[in-house]
Amino acid sequence: MRIALLSDIHGNLPALEAVVADLRARGVDTIVNLGDILSGPLLPLETARYLMSQDWPTIAGNHERQLLAITAAKPGGASDRFARECLGEAELDWLRALPATLRLNDEVFLCHGTPRRDIEYFLDSQVGERLVLASAKDVAERSARSDPSWSVAATRTFPGCCAVRAGNGW
Repeated sequence: MRIALLSDIHGNLPALEAVVADLRARGVDTIVNLGDILSGPLLPLETARYLMSQDWPTIAGNHERQLLAITAAKPGGASDRFARECLGEAELDWLRALPATLRLNDEVFLCHGTPRRDIEYFLDSQVGERLVLASAKDVAERSARSDPSWSVAATRTFPGCCAVRAGNGW
């Protein structure tokens, strides 16, 4: 099975459509959306409607949580606020229904950050203002809530992977 992982679309519908066309040409079996879907200065409503029409496993990222938490007293960040102002009740209901994590199957666990927090990096640790590769111990602790063969997370600025032995040992 060929699984494509999408993440951090941030309302960029033209880029999403181009990526999906490429994935279809490559014969991908399943497309998975790992969150941070709409917040950004582009096309949040149109992106939401496009994604709502797809039958893709989709989880919420930190921006979905932040966008849904906006109130008059807590106006949120500019990109989340812009997206929220563009959306109608149908799109907001769709976002509210998205799970924070999801088991795609017996072997694949999906999360945006880590199984415990959507804003936490899985393979990196923040040291002051810098990101450094996480230690084996830190990655094992972060993966403690997932036990499949593969844990897939999105919150990262560059691609990476690591292997964790059964029982989360190294």
